[in-house]
Amino acid sequence: MNDSAQLIPQKGDTLEAVLQLQLKNTRLFLDLLENEQALLTSGRIDDLVSLVADKDRVVQQLAQLDTQLNANLTALDFPEGVQGIKAWIAANHPESENFCDWEELLKLTHLARQLNQTNANIISTWLQYTRQTLNTLYSAAGHTTLYDPKGQVA
Repeated sequence: MNDSAQLIPQKGDTLEAVLQLQLKNTRLFLDLLENEQALLTSGRIDDLVSLVADKDRVVQQLAQLDTQLNANLTALDFPEGVQGIKAWIAANHPESENFCDWEELLKLTHLARQLNQTNANIISTWLQYTRQTLNTLYSAAGHTTLYDPKGQVA
């Protein structure tokens, strides 16, 4: 993830520039989620360490962008958040590239949410399998169960 430095907001970025950076970072985050899913489904769990670090960096960048977007909206006398961006687009750019970018960002965010949930389900399955394996090994050694049905230490 060498190009991530250019995806960080800079002080004084316009609302349009921040929206573009949000789109680029969201696309990058989607790529990372897809890579994560490929690693999880192939069983290459050890390769997740660096990917998780990259995901964390992108999430931090998205949080910074959200803060800057809200500051820009406030400076232009619009409310923060979705309501503000919709009002800004309606007032200034109803048929513009900004509207298209915003619509794409909403779609990508929805897709990222779905991919993240799928990955969480895969991780949960791996965790359940690991717990069952540990319990089987522990029982075979003549010990009682390590975890109860809720995954807590017995």
